[in-house]
Amino acid sequence: MLFLCYINDLWLATTLFSVLFADDTTCLAKGKILSDVTCYINLELQKIANWFRSNKMALNTSKTKFIVFRTYGKTVNQNDCKIVYNSNELGSVEDPLLITPIDRICNDNDEKSFKLLGILFDEYLSFDHHTKYLCAQISKSLYCINRVKHFIDVDSLKKLYFAMIQSKLAYCINVYGCASNVALSKLFLKQKQAVRTILNANYRAHTAPIFAQLKILPLLQMIKLYRVKFMHNYYFKKLPLSFNETWLTNRQRNPARLLRDSDDYYIPAHRIELVKRMPLYSFPLAWNNAEGDKFNPRIHLYVRELKQILLVPQPIM
Repeated sequence: MLFLCYINDLWLATTLFSVLFADDTTCLAKGKILSDVTCYINLELQKIANWFRSNKMALNTSKTKFIVFRTYGKTVNQNDCKIVYNSNELGSVEDPLLITPIDRICNDNDEKSFKLLGILFDEYLSFDHHTKYLCAQISKSLYCINRVKHFIDVDSLKKLYFAMIQSKLAYCINVYGCASNVALSKLFLKQKQAVRTILNANYRAHTAPIFAQLKILPLLQMIKLYRVKFMHNYYFKKLPLSFNETWLTNRQRNPARLLRDSDDYYIPAHRIELVKRMPLYSFPLAWNNAEGDKFNPRIHLYVRELKQILLVPQPIM
């Protein structure tokens, strides 16, 4: 069970949002003032603890952590983020033995990130830990491919690439794709090593024509493809209801004005680079700039068309 606090000048309301997956629960609270968010979470935790006791259930507090998402310039006062699991009945005299502090995940502690459904999150949402993890996993796969590259043909090597490397890159790419260019460039280097290995090219060979020849999208083009694919599903209302009205078109925001970009999604203003990388900004931007017949309701046809467009050799990163 993991509780997340997000503090940023952009957030105004304080609410608790929970997500259940198997026997794990993840909760998210957001607000402008960290101390107020902490008080709210502690109260909600006490309600959850009371429900557990009523239903003869127990929480493993040693596996319960919390993290404060923040920007690099925003400091966190340790006294303002003391999360506790309080098993005392609401309104009764508190027993200190029933109050357990919850450990915080941050760069100053031993635990600097946490894994949620296979993605490593850190307090700055830089995804540095996840990209490092992916690089290590791809290095292991590259070792296996290098061992057999002289015994099998190119098609078989390409299948190994898709099974052992592409699958890792594509998993939750819409999430970790918000990482900085510095973090993504390290991952892209591993991908370039992989495609050079498939064609047994020189280690300094230009990879743009190799990607085009193998019909494999470079990492940045993959990120763009998956973002546009996500927004295509959003446009045709194929996503869960929780995504409704996340983005509005210019026509929806101001029906009285006829603009050339009326069908484009409104991109919110931003003050910091972190927001520019986040889905709220980057996803509608990718959709507005998407090429091809993006209003084709048959997504498999459009994705095929867009992939062919993106396969054109791109400038080297």
